[in-house]
Amino acid sequence: MSILRHSSRRGAALLLVLWAIAIISFSVVWVANVVNLELESGTSEAAGLRARGIALSGVALGLHPSVKRDDEALLKQDFGNGERLEVRLRGEGARLNINQLLASQDRITLKNLFALWELPSDEADRLIDALVDWTDKDDLRLFNGAERQDYEAAGIENAPSNRPFRSVAEMAGVRGLDELARLNPEWRDAFTIFGDGLVDVNEASSEILQAAAGLTPEMADQIVAWRSGPDGVEPTEDDVRFESIEELEGWLVASSLPAGQAAAKLTTESSVKRIDSRGLVGDRAWLISVVAAPSEGGGQASYLLWEEQ
Repeated sequence: MSILRHSSRRGAALLLVLWAIAIISFSVVWVANVVNLELESGTSEAAGLRARGIALSGVALGLHPSVKRDDEALLKQDFGNGERLEVRLRGEGARLNINQLLASQDRITLKNLFALWELPSDEADRLIDALVDWTDKDDLRLFNGAERQDYEAAGIENAPSNRPFRSVAEMAGVRGLDELARLNPEWRDAFTIFGDGLVDVNEASSEILQAAAGLTPEMADQIVAWRSGPDGVEPTEDDVRFESIEELEGWLVASSLPAGQAAAKLTTESSVKRIDSRGLVGDRAWLISVVAAPSEGGGQASYLLWEEQ
C-alpha cells in the first residue's frame, strides 16, 4: 500500500471522523431528550434507548460509501461515561449463499465444509439431499433426502417448503441439520441468502476458502495471513487487498478442483454489505445488523435485512 494512498485515506478519514461525530452527537442528544421525557421507564430502559441511538448512528456510518472496514477511528469510538460504538463492516461474500449452492448443484462446496466440521460423509450426503428436497419444487424424494411424508412421520407439519430459503434460520428445520448444529453451534455464520453467490477472497475465512475453492488448510491460511498485512490482524490499516483473482493464481494451482473452477467461484468485491453496529451504555448493549445492497443509480441502498437485539 503506497504512502500516497495512506495519506489520502487518512485525510478522508479525518473528514469522516468529524462527520461521524456530528451524526452520533446529534443522535445521543436526541435520545437523551427522549430519555428525559420518559424517566419513569427506569434507568435500565433509558440506557437501552441511548444504546440503540448510538447503534443507529453506527448503521448510518457503515452505509456511507467512503467508510472502509479498516477505518477503526470511525468504527470504534469511546464517548466516555461507559458509552461506546463498535461497528463491523463485511462483504456478504464472506459467507456461502445456500440457495445459490443448491440451485447450481454445488455439492462439493457443501461436502468440503461439512467435512471441516467433522460431519461423517454419509451424514453429509443425507443432509445435502434433504436441503435439496426442502428447496426444490417437487415432492420426489432424493435417495437420501426427505419429503413431506418423512417430516409428517416425525410429527412435523408443513415441511418442506419446496422453495428457496427465505432466511438462514429456516435451514434449522431441515432433517439432519440438528447434528450439524451439534458439531458446530455457529454454523449460521457460514451461510447467507443474499448476494451473487461468489466468495469474496478479501473477506472470507480460511474455512470458507477451503470449502469453496478446494484449497488445503495451509494455502487458505496463507491467503488470510497475506491480506492481514504485517500486524496479522484484520481489519487494520496495513491490510493488503487483492484487486484481481489473477493475483491468487499461485495459490489456486493447489486447488483440488478442475482448472478454472476455483477462480470462477471467487470475487474480490462483495456486491452486498453487512453492517453489525453495537451501541453500548454501561452494561446495556444494542446490536443492529443490516444487510444492504447498493442502488444502481447511486441512490439510497436497499435494505435486505434489518435485525435488532
